[in-house]
Amino acid sequence: MMKIRILSICPEQFDSFLHTPLISRSMASGLLDLDIVDIRNYAERSFRKVDDSPYGGGPGMVMRCQPILDALNAHRSDQTHTIILTPIGKPFDQEDAHRLSKEEELILICGHYEGMDARIYKHADELISIGDYILTGGELPAMAVTEAILRLVDGSMKKESTEEESFETGLLEYPQYTKPADLNGDKVPEVLLSGNHEAIRKWRQEQALELTKQKRPDLIRRNRFLLVEEELKRYIEEEILPCYRDYEDGHGIAHIRKVIQNSNDLIEDLDVDASMVYCIAAYHDIGIRYGREDHELTSGKWLQEDRKLDRWFTKEQKQMMKEAIEDHRASRKEKPRSIYGCIIAEADRDVDPETVIDRSVSYALNRHPEESDEESCLRILQHISEKYGENGYLRLWMPCRKNEEGLATIRRWIRNGEIRERVLRHLRNRKRETVLS
Repeated sequence: MMKIRILSICPEQFDSFLHTPLISRSMASGLLDLDIVDIRNYAERSFRKVDDSPYGGGPGMVMRCQPILDALNAHRSDQTHTIILTPIGKPFDQEDAHRLSKEEELILICGHYEGMDARIYKHADELISIGDYILTGGELPAMAVTEAILRLVDGSMKKESTEEESFETGLLEYPQYTKPADLNGDKVPEVLLSGNHEAIRKWRQEQALELTKQKRPDLIRRNRFLLVEEELKRYIEEEILPCYRDYEDGHGIAHIRKVIQNSNDLIEDLDVDASMVYCIAAYHDIGIRYGREDHELTSGKWLQEDRKLDRWFTKEQKQMMKEAIEDHRASRKEKPRSIYGCIIAEADRDVDPETVIDRSVSYALNRHPEESDEESCLRILQHISEKYGENGYLRLWMPCRKNEEGLATIRRWIRNGEIRERVLRHLRNRKRETVLS
């Protein structure tokens, strides 16, 4: 059961919302425990004042800390994920809906007036906005977020009803038709009447892509891999990515998927072939099956000799892809020979400080399980310093704020000695997980 509490000064706005089919059905079946909490009930004194004039002057009123925080504290637990609906929040999207649908308990706080006392924000786990416009309060956004999340909770709707909707695949949904087949000469596309399910599937995919290009080109720009042919994606998913399943954590399938995503993020504004970038990311570590040493050469050769790729790429393109893979290793001193090499090298870095430590710990424990925590820690610290330190061999070949900030953080931890305690913490957690498993 998902538990949602919505904190509002206008609880009456939710009366009809609670009786909509999705909400009422989910509550009746025990999938949803939804309660609307009146913030005014937590205001001091009988007049239930929830707002006051802003310090520094200015128009309008500001929501006070005391009623909101008291209401929040009365309803949250250690499992609660708290969200404030506010124009300064992150724009809400389908990915957020999926993420939040996995939470057990949610509290949504509805803003009002000119906003709320800024000190309230630090008590929330995240801030969310439903668009770049202003409403009277956060009640309508809270309804929108609640419904978007609930639709993805198992049992609330038929699963097949949500799988091909707009945004689920990154594309807008393909056009839909119903009877009559001929409306005053405006006919339903023949393919939908053909009974050929494969032809219908391809038509729908093509139409979804074309509609997205026309109506929402920003979605294509943010996710260039939407342009990769479905047959190529299917080949990579079914024949290539499964090869990584028995690889170590640092080069396993989760890492490859992360590099694919990083590559997609990097090419938003670049004039490159998205299909080439996608394949380079998918193949770049596959040669580790034959040993870590020189795996970039083996991986490049694997791609070049894969004759099935000839369906999508020319000989010249495959040569460039091979070179990009050969150039991706962090220990390489020379700049990659092409923009494709720079992209995969940068995507493979993924300089998230905690991820860097965890991967280093995993590698050390796999290679030297007999070592003590102190011995492992010294080995890991030496590796991190040699690779990520001020004079380390890692190079960043493309502008990427995330990697630059991550590298700066690691170097700060090395300078102030914080890195040691973080490594030891990861070591203990890894060993604890091993014992429990």
